[in-house]
Amino acid sequence: MHGTFDAIVDASIRQMESYSSLVSAVAKTVDQFTEDNVTPNQARDWLAQRYPGEVRVMPPSADQPQPLLAPSAEGLAPAWLAEYGAEGEELTGELLEERVLPQVRTRVGAERQQLLATMVMLGMNRVAVKDGSITAKVMFRASANEAAKVGYATGSDPKSVADWGERGALSYSGASSTMVSTLGVNAQSDTSLRADLFGEVRLNFVSETLPLDRLADAAKIALVQRNSAVARSAAPLPAPAAPAAPAQPGPQQGGA
Repeated sequence: MHGTFDAIVDASIRQMESYSSLVSAVAKTVDQFTEDNVTPNQARDWLAQRYPGEVRVMPPSADQPQPLLAPSAEGLAPAWLAEYGAEGEELTGELLEERVLPQVRTRVGAERQQLLATMVMLGMNRVAVKDGSITAKVMFRASANEAAKVGYATGSDPKSVADWGERGALSYSGASSTMVSTLGVNAQSDTSLRADLFGEVRLNFVSETLPLDRLADAAKIALVQRNSAVARSAAPLPAPAAPAAPAQPGPQQGGA
């Protein structure tokens, strides 16, 4: 019973801690979230995978201790540089490392934070115990074996004589004799006892959604909503225009 209860409580505690840390992460600013969760090498890999024919990552060497971005060929001026404020400029390693890389890192951090904030807004789906039962039983097994063997033997022997050849003489009477009996007993006993303990736990779980407003205050919820995809994509719709009034018919003029 203690093991089952401890496992359920431990799983609930870890789930709440993970969700609370997630809420704290997405409530930060984009720069703070990027600094804590996106490394420069991750941004380099993202840029090289986004533009594989124009950007490559040079591995570290003895002269450079960390990877660096470099153009795949000389004289390139791709159109996507306009997204980073370098439209029409030549693609060089200095441009990629000093101007493009910081913007790419911030962009990757904003996308991750936006996705996590949207997940947080959905609430936490937790698993709770609905009902169950715990049973235990003990089974004793005993076995006993007992065996006894008795042997009884008898024999006769004539009276001992002084001379070894006296039995064969005609004067040997054979009137006295000696009776010998033997009794042998072999008894064995074996007893064994074993006890088996059986335990069984049956639990029925139910899934429920825990809303965000039960875990965070209004200020933190507002920060999460600001970073979510729904808030960023939502734009104020223009007010609907008032319907035009129907034209009033003018005075009719009589025919000549």
